[in-house]
Amino acid sequence: MIAPATGMKPGTCYAIESVERAPQFPGFFLDGKYYLGPELQTAVGWLEGQDFIYDQLDPTGEPIYPDRRVGQIQNLALTLGDGQRLALNEIPYPTTAEPEAAAPHSRDDLPPNQQRKTRLSGKLVVITGASSGIGRAAAQAFADEQARLVLAARDEVALAEVVDECVARGAAALAVRTDVTDSAQMQALASQAAEFGDGRIDIWINNAGVGAVGSFEQTPLDVHEQVLQTDLLGYLRGAYVVWPYFKAQKQGVLINTLSLGSWVAQPYAAAYSASKYGLRGLTEALRGELSGCPDIHVCDIYPAVIDTPGFRDGANFTGHALKPPPPVYDPHRVARAMVHCALHPKPSTTVGAAATLARAAHFVLPGFPQLSGWLTRWGFNRSPATATSSGNLFNPPGGERRVEGGWRSAKAQASPLWVAGAALLVGGCLLALTRSRTR
Repeated sequence: MIAPATGMKPGTCYAIESVERAPQFPGFFLDGKYYLGPELQTAVGWLEGQDFIYDQLDPTGEPIYPDRRVGQIQNLALTLGDGQRLALNEIPYPTTAEPEAAAPHSRDDLPPNQQRKTRLSGKLVVITGASSGIGRAAAQAFADEQARLVLAARDEVALAEVVDECVARGAAALAVRTDVTDSAQMQALASQAAEFGDGRIDIWINNAGVGAVGSFEQTPLDVHEQVLQTDLLGYLRGAYVVWPYFKAQKQGVLINTLSLGSWVAQPYAAAYSASKYGLRGLTEALRGELSGCPDIHVCDIYPAVIDTPGFRDGANFTGHALKPPPPVYDPHRVARAMVHCALHPKPSTTVGAAATLARAAHFVLPGFPQLSGWLTRWGFNRSPATATSSGNLFNPPGGERRVEGGWRSAKAQASPLWVAGAALLVGGCLLALTRSRTR
């Protein structure tokens, strides 16, 4: 329900005026939510009473506005934190094309006002695991930068949807059905990408991933092996097939999606932990071979727990329903971090404070996995029973594919377990510092 004091009416669109020396808000309000485009796929802002909450992030993935609060809206006027007032004007519902017009297949078919130039315009970007979650968010983010996209995943129907989303944003996009566990398919992906990019591949994003949760001995061996085939060897294959293009061009950016599990082993996800630890070794080894190639970069992204369908789609051999532990972060934050790495490559980027804490825990709390195992078992025992399943390990998941998994709440509070874990970590850091000073 829209607060009457805002002056907004249900079913009506409102745009914030743009004035000199004021922040630019390119989207519009509709029914208490703020959108950047007419597709209404993801709200980037919303109203809490009269407060305008805007999930705009800086290049490092952190909110630009403290607590994400931009200001208050009253009588169709937004008052910013510095006291500046911006009018809200009623506008027609935005559209991207005439109702009967066919969707364009490349940016050349778009109206001139959508053919803008960016620093990534025309760059050839390959994204694996692009059908949902972080990969789909990344496809949208790079499409907004007018990159040429080659999108890979096992689900052809979902890939076609993502291509349409990217084209609507003004990008040229190609879908290539690919299973990253198949070396021949990965080689074919690189070949088709290079052809689509006129012989070049500028950015390659290894992102396809699966997961399996369950005790080590009760999880079937072929499940462990499939996780490693996808999450570790799939990334190695991606790097292997794109490496010759980067070397020939003497330029390129390889971006790998890792996780906080790359620093802190996750009990009851042994193969997943092994793959993420292995990826750290892989990427560091590759960087060591690039001493004579200053314009080839290997970038690791370390997200915290992200709101994707992965927790629902993954293999589950615990006998209990799974739910991600808070805090759970927006996948679009990871996508923006990827774009930033493409523009300003650096070896390591964390997304979310929880990922930073996990890295600290790796160094100062050697017993953290034991605590994590106890907390995980405690969580399992409090969850309802469910049947075991191999999930999406061997076949694409069914149902609608989306960016978000629906785990977040705008007003979600940190759980007691998260608070306790953070307190324990901080205490461990202080203890470690105290001991180091007394030696």
